[in-house]
Amino acid sequence: MSEPFDIQAVIDRLDSLEQLDGIQGAAEYASVTSLKDFRMPSAYVLLLQERADDAQVKPGGRQRAIVTFGVVLAVRNYGDQRGERTLKELRPILGAVRGRLMGWTPEVPGARPVQWSRGDVLDYDRSTLLWAEVYSTQHFIGGAP
Repeated sequence: MSEPFDIQAVIDRLDSLEQLDGIQGAAEYASVTSLKDFRMPSAYVLLLQERADDAQVKPGGRQRAIVTFGVVLAVRNYGDQRGERTLKELRPILGAVRGRLMGWTPEVPGARPVQWSRGDVLDYDRSTLLWAEVYSTQHFIGGAP
């Protein structure tokens, strides 16, 4: 198989989280044009990058691909003007997402446990906060194992 990493596995992994009103993919994320249009609280899972590692290509063309994916979280607190209450809304959601993903091994050939890389504020408008989490794993592409 030489297909890219299937991000649907991550969406499915997060789907059972009660703290979120929805988990969607890149197409839905791209269709949102304003912070006020995000469903709250929600998550969007995006395939950010696949790259080769430094290992030699295996016989038959099999190669390890390092996968980086993001989870964008959207939370809101209308009574917040400085971000403190919105961050309070984010903390348990962030903890639940990290708990579901860190150490989980996707069911794909050659996968390794998911590792957390970083988290950053993407945008904030006095009531709505977008937070991006970045994770990594690996899988194999190319010829048969």
